[in-house]
Amino acid sequence: MPVGAIFDLDGTLVTFRFDVQGKRKALLDELTAKGFETAGMGLATPTQQIIDAARSQAPIRKPEAFEELRVRIYAILDEFELESVASAKVFPGTRESLDFLKAKGVRLAVLTNSGRKAALEALRRASLLDCFEFVLTRDETETMKPRPEGLLKATSMLGLPANSVYYVGDSLYDIAAAKDAGIKVVSVATGNYPAERLREEGADSVISSITELHQVFGL
Repeated sequence: MPVGAIFDLDGTLVTFRFDVQGKRKALLDELTAKGFETAGMGLATPTQQIIDAARSQAPIRKPEAFEELRVRIYAILDEFELESVASAKVFPGTRESLDFLKAKGVRLAVLTNSGRKAALEALRRASLLDCFEFVLTRDETETMKPRPEGLLKATSMLGLPANSVYYVGDSLYDIAAAKDAGIKVVSVATGNYPAERLREEGADSVISSITELHQVFGL
């Protein structure tokens, strides 16, 4: 049966320094400046949850308020990400592993919460862009992880049954999104979370690097 592997970007294929708390503070400051209620949200609040809170308040104001805000939110995220990808480094052995999987007929794609500009730049810097059939970013999906919409779209684009598609990522958001999308998840313990925590959260397999992925697929 053909196998599809959809990859997260940061922490999975490449690593770069990203100011997560600074990003969230900038988003909350923008919401506050626009008159949106931000009580109960802080620097630990997931980005998608911040966006959802703004969406839920928009009808009270005017229908176009949320879309205007989302454009601004995405611009803020782009600024942070494009600055960060200058430090992007590919994990050792990643290119070789992807080439091997591709040669064995594994279908490869990317789904990331990053914006398209930053994602493509990071993949170019890592010399990985040509490995994938397509790259999906937040700019092409309705919501970001941990919501499953992006993975559902990516699976549909691959044209493979859900039981033959794997999402490969490093975070708890990746596990949650994959589970809700009904596909298997391979967690890469690259440092953000220990292997034990990833297993506890429901990862179907846990590996220490992409170089072990062929073993998961029995290749």
